[in-house]
Formats: sequence, structure tokens, C-alpha cells
Amino acid sequence: MDKQQRREAFAKRFIAALEREQKAELSDGELVKRLARHGVSVTPATVGNWRNAKHMPKLEQMEGVARLLNMDPGALAFGGPRISEPPKLYAAADSQAHALIERIALLDAKERAVLTDLVALLESRRVRAPGKRRKT
Repeated sequence: MDKQQRREAFAKRFIAALEREQKAELSDGELVKRLARHGVSVTPATVGNWRNAKHMPKLEQMEGVARLLNMDPGALAFGGPRISEPPKLYAAADSQAHALIERIALLDAKERAVLTDLVALLESRRVRAPGKRRKT
């Protein structure tokens, strides 16, 4: 996943969290004041850039932003718990597989459920034992 896709995914989560917490109508300036109460010092332009997917909060700011929005910093930053791949499996994968794993990690719960169902369907179509050929 490239930087712009990460920014766009963060902006969606940020805006959704603002709406959930009834803070979506607050001005960027008002959000700056509220963020300051959580130890995050930014400008209104910075908050606007978060909303518009131009930038993301720095790592050291993410915790305070998440506190303001009453959510887990990991969920705000990554969209949910990170998927942990076994190190050997991940190391053996190519860059295309790494990109896919990163994209899956940023899916929301509903999208992951759809993907899980799709994988189960694909696996059910491979009922024959590996290595055995079908006779035609």
C-alpha cells in the first residue's frame, strides 16, 4: 500500500470517528484546542490535512488523537488490529504478497468478513488432495 492509500484510509477512519463521537461539525480550530488537552500540539491546517488525506498524524501524536476520539491508537492508525503473519511465511513471500497483506490489514471488519467468506469458498472448491491429478 502506498503512502497516499494509507493517508486516504486514515482520513476515512478519522472522519468516521469524528462522526461517531459527534465531533464532525467542529472546526479544525476547535479540534486543535481539544487535541491540546490530550497533549497533541498541531495547527488547524494540520487537522484539515488529516481530514483531506494530505497527511497523517505523527506516531507520537496518534495516541492523543485516539484518546480524543475514544478509540484504540492501533485501530485509528491501521484500521484494527494488525494481522500478524508468521515471520518465515512473510519473509518467504514476494513484494506483491507483502502489498496484499498490508492491504488486508487495513480492511474494516465488514470487509474482512467478506474476504474470509471468499477465501472459504475458494478453499472449498479445492477438495481434491494436493498432488493428485484428476482424470479427464
